Amino acid sequence: MSTSSGSSNPPVQSRRSHTKSRNGCRTCKKRHIRCDETIPQCCNCTKHNVRCDYMDGGMVEGNPDLNMTPQIQRELDTWRETGVYPFPSLGVDNQPSPSRYSPTDLRLIHHISSVAAQMQAAEAGSSATWTKRVPMFLRIASSNDFVMHSLLGLSASHLSWLTASPATLQLAYQHRGFAFQGLQESIGNFSKESSDAVLAASILLSWQVTDWRSWASLLQGTSTVIDAMHAWKHESEFAEFMEEKEIFTRGAFRPQIADPQRDRHVVSHVYNCLLPLVDYFHGKDEELKGLEELINFVEGLYEYIPVHSAEEQFALLHPLRTWLFFLPIDFLRRGQQDASVMVLLAHFYGVALAVEPLFPAVGAAYFGTMSVGPIEQIHKTLVKRTQSAVALMGFPLEMVRHFRERMDWRRAQTVSPGGVRASHSSHLTGWNFDAFPEYAMVGGHAQTVPTTTVQDVHGSIAASDFIASAMWRVGP
Repeated sequence: MSTSSGSSNPPVQSRRSHTKSRNGCRTCKKRHIRCDETIPQCCNCTKHNVRCDYMDGGMVEGNPDLNMTPQIQRELDTWRETGVYPFPSLGVDNQPSPSRYSPTDLRLIHHISSVAAQMQAAEAGSSATWTKRVPMFLRIASSNDFVMHSLLGLSASHLSWLTASPATLQLAYQHRGFAFQGLQESIGNFSKESSDAVLAASILLSWQVTDWRSWASLLQGTSTVIDAMHAWKHESEFAEFMEEKEIFTRGAFRPQIADPQRDRHVVSHVYNCLLPLVDYFHGKDEELKGLEELINFVEGLYEYIPVHSAEEQFALLHPLRTWLFFLPIDFLRRGQQDASVMVLLAHFYGVALAVEPLFPAVGAAYFGTMSVGPIEQIHKTLVKRTQSAVALMGFPLEMVRHFRERMDWRRAQTVSPGGVRASHSSHLTGWNFDAFPEYAMVGGHAQTVPTTTVQDVHGSIAASDFIASAMWRVGP
């Protein structure tokens, strides 16, 4: 399909022809795309930052690409020699001690800290999602190894996305495996003192998992943790996010009714709303490349409607979620909140809101609440800067309005604790650690598929609201 602004025809239903592969990885087979069968990580899985099952055949050869430079090496050497954390602007009071970590792990801490510091310097916090929470997570992680493993996994995931290195992606999975192992131990001895660490690891891991079973189990578990912390939530590091989660209430849960014709119409509408941006980004190669990837993603969705299983829905949507996590960082680091960059990011978030009804098993809890805040913040910023860019915000703002109406968001007149039961038990129910392939890497457990009930769906939506608030809430 052409991305020329002169064409507004909706995507056609014919599937791109390709040679079938009988030996392709399971992820490519689920997504019905050609696998190039590259060992130990096929190119599609590397591109979309997911673990390829080819890795199950053994460890990846070669060293992780940590994107090292002479300047970074000097900063790491100075950190080890002096013990002084090289990013004082982040205000991390409980700083990680360099003597406790290997050179590779120290580099991962340095990378995630550097990204956060650069975003802070660019004053991009209102749009850069999770980076502004790095100081809080580092503070907790410095005293809790399993939280640190969760954070290092996120850092390695971003580096693997930048470098397309299978060995770096494998490193991310290893850290997540140790994080899940530590999280299970802490949940087995849950207490007020460990609750913030459990919640921090749960949030960090929920941002990283690449398969439906892991994500569903994490949301159910996170909901359980939030309920258990009700009695002391005002003392938690996450108190402000818990309070914000209760500001909005929703109407009764309404399952999405399958309607392929409607879904194809939605995708066609989204496609046509993206085309006018081609001319706007003329001469801006990076932005145009990002727009073309987004248009190609939307075009690909049209070909797979209707998608039946939750696993297939998750696999199709995961590339978009990866973009929503990492593109804002790389665009804003380069663009210093350039208006064209912000318009493009708003359309990525707008597409997420537009397509979530098409994928009821994962949509609202997976995308919705993580996209509303950035769009509204970008719009407020552009209003103060340039009206020409504001004129291009119609589609993202339309998607925010439809999402709020669809989810029946309304301000609560009073906050009632009804249905929330405080728990002082040392063990939390609702966790299924056999669902996590990363945990299986270090724990040797078989995987089982968690069952989902309407109650679980309510809990998952509440947990995703909380996690999204932790990502994009404006403020310190």
